[in-house]
Amino acid sequence: MNRIKELREKRSLSQRQFVTDFNKYISTNEEQYKNKRGVKEITFGTASRWENSLNKPTEYMWQALANFFNVSVDYLKGYGYSKDYIYKQLDDAYKKDYLLTFELEPPFTSPFLSARDEIENYCKQNKISIPKDTDLDFWKTNFNFIFKDKSVKRLLTTKDSYSDDDIKEIIINAIYWYGLNPHTRELVNKLNHKF
Repeated sequence: MNRIKELREKRSLSQRQFVTDFNKYISTNEEQYKNKRGVKEITFGTASRWENSLNKPTEYMWQALANFFNVSVDYLKGYGYSKDYIYKQLDDAYKKDYLLTFELEPPFTSPFLSARDEIENYCKQNKISIPKDTDLDFWKTNFNFIFKDKSVKRLLTTKDSYSDDDIKEIIINAIYWYGLNPHTRELVNKLNHKF
């Protein structure tokens, strides 16, 4: 099921207001959204059919909608997780420890992983001061690098379902990796390519 209705409601737009705003967006960016028949405006009925999955947008309309809502086409089509959702999981992981989903080898014995330690190590190395009350803007500004990681990037388009703890684990692994000094990362990459 697509996320058009969910994103429209998140912006507090009625369906009629969405149609008006989206048509303005299309006409403002008409060169980008022209098709063989020229720029096409949508009607209230079209929007309703899209939201109820009775009809699907054309590929160029999927792209226009994704740009309008500032999300990926895959996310809009119902796949993956939004960047905001991933940042929310990062914020949650920082504020409280979470139960590991795998067994640890000795000498590690705690069933909890402290994301806070990895985040604080990364911030210390990069001279980032952490506010007492973190919010999504803090994570977006200072941790957008996590989307360079293949596993985190895959979360944006996956057709699979992940638990929140799985998402947190993927994010913390990305932070750990980017927190390593460049020389260590290079050595690990070389070892991985040899095997």
